[in-house]
Amino acid sequence: MARRYIGGGCLRRSFSYSKMSDNLSPENRRKTMRAVKGKGTRLEKRLWAMLAGLGLKGWKKNAGDVVGKPDVVFLNQRVAIFIDGCFWHGCPYCNRKLPATNREYWENKIKRNIELARSYDEQLRREGWVVLRIWEHEMADMKTVRIKILHLLVKERLL
Repeated sequence: MARRYIGGGCLRRSFSYSKMSDNLSPENRRKTMRAVKGKGTRLEKRLWAMLAGLGLKGWKKNAGDVVGKPDVVFLNQRVAIFIDGCFWHGCPYCNRKLPATNREYWENKIKRNIELARSYDEQLRREGWVVLRIWEHEMADMKTVRIKILHLLVKERLL
C-alpha cells in the first residue's frame, strides 16, 4: 500500500489511500467541501498568535476590504500577508498529488488560484502595498516565518 501525504507532502501527515473510502454521495461531498473554513484556519491562528507574541500592533485579521482578502494586513504600513496552502496554490517545492478523479478540474482550479494570487499581488503593489506570501509548509518552522516577517518590516522601514 502506497503511503501518501495530505496536501502534497506538506506538514507530513501521512495516510494510506487504500484504507480510505468515500462513503458520501456527490451531493454530500459537495456540501462537506463547501463547509471547509476559508478563514480562521489553524495556520492563520498560529500566525496571529506569533504576531501578538512579538508585540506588533496595528495589524488586522482577514481583511475583506483589501484586494485578495489577505490573512493579515498592517493597514497603516500597507503590508499584506497571505498564507498559501501548498495544495491549493500549487507549491513548487512540494510533491503535490492531484486526486485521481476529475483531474482536469483540479489542474484548472489550482492554475486559476495561482493566476488569481499573481493578479492580487500585482494590483496590491500598484496600490502601494508590500505583499508577503508564506507557504503552508513554511509554517512548520515558525522561527523562520518570524524572521521573514520581521526582516520585511525592517527592510520596508516599518518597524
